[in-house]
Amino acid sequence: MQFIEDILHKGESETVEFKSSFNSAVIETLTAFANSKGGSVYVGISEKGKLTGVTVSSESVQQWVNEIKQKTSPQLVPDIEIIKIIDTKVLVKVTISEYPVK
Repeated sequence: MQFIEDILHKGESETVEFKSSFNSAVIETLTAFANSKGGSVYVGISEKGKLTGVTVSSESVQQWVNEIKQKTSPQLVPDIEIIKIIDTKVLVKVTISEYPVK
C-alpha cells in the first residue's frame, strides 16, 4: 500500500497519468507517452488524485490490450500490472515504453 501512497503523493507528471476508468483518453495518453519518454497510466485513480479503484478481470484486461493494439498504428503493446487494493477493487498500471521510431 505504501507504493500507492507514494504514487498519489507524487501526482501526475510527464510520465505518469491518472484515469478513473479505461477509455479512449487512456489510449491517447499511451500514444503520447510512446512518442516521448514512455510512461504509465494508472487506471483507478481520478485525475484529482483520489483512489477510486476499478473492477476488472483478466478477460477485461486482455480486451483493453486488444483495443489499444487495434486503435494504434504502429500497434502499441503495453505492459499491464494489476495492483490489488481491496477485495474487489484494483488499480491497473498500463505502461508503455518509448517507441523507437517517431
